Amino acid sequence: MMRNKDTYTILTLLLLLPMLLPSAAVAQHCAHEAINPYRVVQRSTLHGVSLLNTLDTYLSGYDHKGAGYHIQHETLRRAHTGSYNWIFQTRTSATLGIATQHNNSQILLMASRCWSGYHPFAIGRHLKILAGAQIKAEGGALYTPAYSNNPVSAKISATVGASVAAIYTFSIGEKEYKARYTMDLPLTGAMFAPEYGQSYYEIFGLGHTKGIIHISSPLNAPSMVHTFSIDIPTKKSTLRIAYTADIFQSDINHLRTHIYNHSFSVGYVRTIYKVKRNDPIEAYSPL
Repeated sequence: MMRNKDTYTILTLLLLLPMLLPSAAVAQHCAHEAINPYRVVQRSTLHGVSLLNTLDTYLSGYDHKGAGYHIQHETLRRAHTGSYNWIFQTRTSATLGIATQHNNSQILLMASRCWSGYHPFAIGRHLKILAGAQIKAEGGALYTPAYSNNPVSAKISATVGASVAAIYTFSIGEKEYKARYTMDLPLTGAMFAPEYGQSYYEIFGLGHTKGIIHISSPLNAPSMVHTFSIDIPTKKSTLRIAYTADIFQSDINHLRTHIYNHSFSVGYVRTIYKVKRNDPIEAYSPL
């Protein structure tokens, strides 16, 4: 037989239920309506392996081949200006590797940071084309311990270029996948390049800095970056698998350089909603 206390509790809950249900519905409605798509940020961090091919005639006239570790972090966010929609990308990448040529070894360290702005064009339901501009800063060095005279060749450049991307969304079963291809093409900029036979001691020790900065273009520095990635939804997050071909080349002051970096990487994608002060969604955010 039910006790009076239990009966009182059940009656209280039944009386409160009509009041709780509308409140829950309003809370859910407010949370959904309060979401601003221009404060949704997508971030990914990828780790992988690079296959390297390097040549720098400042150090040696031979190719060096090897492998290394590659890391890349990317942030994507939407923006709205007037009647135009934009997608802004920030990408930071770095590679540390070692390449060899017979008995000589060469250590490579390269890092870059890119800022890109795209205008999206939807083609049908599944395909989206992005076109825009990019600013890129890149630096690093090649170090060959066996060469005691000039063992280091520094690589420093800043460029402005074009960037295009294609994003294709498709479904397999109930899951939605996303494939993306991106091409970055530097068009002009400035690059550090010493004179042929000029040592770094002359530049930094004696101050002979004339002629070490040159204007770069596809004529003397035909470089580009190709990236293909696919996002795979998992039970709790999104897995990204990517291939990147980073082609760095220059032919300035009778010194030729190429750094071919083919990286295969994997990582996770996170979608973050930036909550501001007094934002209605703040009270209902699971974070």
